[in-house]
Amino acid sequence: MKVIIGKFSHEPFHALSKKDLSLLFKLVPKEWIKQVSSVVLSSKILNKTKLPHPIEYKVTTQQLCIYSRGLGREEIARQLLCELAILGGPKEQANSDRAPELASLIKPFMDKFLKTKV
Repeated sequence: MKVIIGKFSHEPFHALSKKDLSLLFKLVPKEWIKQVSSVVLSSKILNKTKLPHPIEYKVTTQQLCIYSRGLGREEIARQLLCELAILGGPKEQANSDRAPELASLIKPFMDKFLKTKV
């Protein structure tokens, strides 16, 4: 999987590093990531975009864009895991209204991620 890191010259920095992303993708089931061909750590700051969420998946290019500059590492990791769980789950249930179910589904992966020093 290709990881592209947007270049910028000033703070705030990305919440996740390339190593963080590699770890997260190693922790989750393969079916969660099979629809993702590339990941972009965008140089854009979320509140300067019109996006409602910091994680955006583009079906046509199978690209996952992460707008994490200035946000918290744990929160971005949690949102990324939720997005991956939705992508890897049954399509008829693929919506973010399943927050309690998603929280319990990603908990073991999140716990492993937080315990691992990158």
